[in-house]
Amino acid sequence: MAGSRAVMSSPVPGHFRWMMNSFRISARHEMDLSWEGAVGGCRLRPASARPAAGAGGSQAYEANLPPDLATAPDMCALVPCKDVFPGATSFSQRKGQPPYVEALGGPDGKQVLGYVMLSTDITDTPAYSGKPVVTLIGMDKEGKYVGVKVLKHSEPILLLGIPESALLKFNDQYLGRSVKDNIEVGQSRPEDNVIGVDAISGATVTVVAQNQVIMTSGAAVARQVGILKPIERKPVQYVEPKAGEPLPDWNTLVKQGAIQKLVVQPQQVGLDATGSPFIELWYGSLNSPIVGPAILGENTWQNLRENLKEGENAIFIIRTDGKESFKGSGFVRGGIYDRIQVHQGNDSFTFRDTDAQNLYSIKAKGAPSYSESGIFIIRSKGFSAAYPWKLSFLGNKLDRSTGTKTFTAFESEYWLPAQYLVGGHPKVVRPDPAWLKQWKAKWVQLVLFGI
Repeated sequence: MAGSRAVMSSPVPGHFRWMMNSFRISARHEMDLSWEGAVGGCRLRPASARPAAGAGGSQAYEANLPPDLATAPDMCALVPCKDVFPGATSFSQRKGQPPYVEALGGPDGKQVLGYVMLSTDITDTPAYSGKPVVTLIGMDKEGKYVGVKVLKHSEPILLLGIPESALLKFNDQYLGRSVKDNIEVGQSRPEDNVIGVDAISGATVTVVAQNQVIMTSGAAVARQVGILKPIERKPVQYVEPKAGEPLPDWNTLVKQGAIQKLVVQPQQVGLDATGSPFIELWYGSLNSPIVGPAILGENTWQNLRENLKEGENAIFIIRTDGKESFKGSGFVRGGIYDRIQVHQGNDSFTFRDTDAQNLYSIKAKGAPSYSESGIFIIRSKGFSAAYPWKLSFLGNKLDRSTGTKTFTAFESEYWLPAQYLVGGHPKVVRPDPAWLKQWKAKWVQLVLFGI
């Protein structure tokens, strides 16, 4: 996307943030809390005043879906698959794992034109309400998204001040985009091969979750049908500590690269310089039997390792400067953290409340003091700690000339030092940045022009 459109934002004042963490906009609670900006303020609604299914002209809010939708072989007899693949004349029954259906058409009506998938067949990523947005997705044989339709959501925030149409417009940004693209919420970053999609002001958690849903669903089917190559990341093997050898201290781990830093300055988010960062984070991987105990202490690390399932990876994050929370002021139990993500290649990993643990202390000698902390578990088997990954902090950048805010990602790369990996670092082929791809595609013309 060439240039990200700005979106308006009405931040919640700090003295109301504790209320946002104490109440949840959800049909399962007795009271609803909505933030209505500088004019309306913060307001509690009795449960009886909550929007009913279909409220406010919504067609998808708490919609009643067929009870056998998750299991029926003929999925498209129950949901409008043609709405997300209008060129098809018929649809196959469910196939594959995770399931999808083929969109059929052509002169004989039997040609495979593409694929339709139900998001909840593939991922249950929760939105702000703690429930997934049930989405029907159409994708052609080249991997381009041709249709996205929300069948059901439980987001009262999309009715209380934010129209449901905002979510529909957000989904429209994916049409014509490819599952091969690296799409993130926020501004485009051509130097990192990132295509940005605009956020919905006031519904950050919802759109971060929806981006994850669309991209994860598309990729899962694309890998089955050959549009994307299967992820081939070799399993990690860690070097074991030598008997009697002391564990490294904080400064040693930093020098080695086993602990990394992500810093965002006030100027980067459109604010005046203050002499202090907007936020300063230190982070790193915890699975290594040398690095993990060095950071957490032996007992805490052993307890963590015993609770990790095979293929799961733990990271830690601490805030050592700045007043911005990396956990997000709008986080609610059952939802996702909308301020931090991990990226590895084109894969994105978000964290829900069940993926987070308290981090009470850092045991490494020389560690800085911190004001916010956490341990986060990456549960996807598609992630490998043997390969480089990035921590992404998502924030709002103020345009001081217009007063608008744009959702922006700030990233820092991490690669566990080779000395902690059996066999060292695997070979990694990094994709060319966009400018280099264009240059390579036109180098002949450029040479001829130079001649």
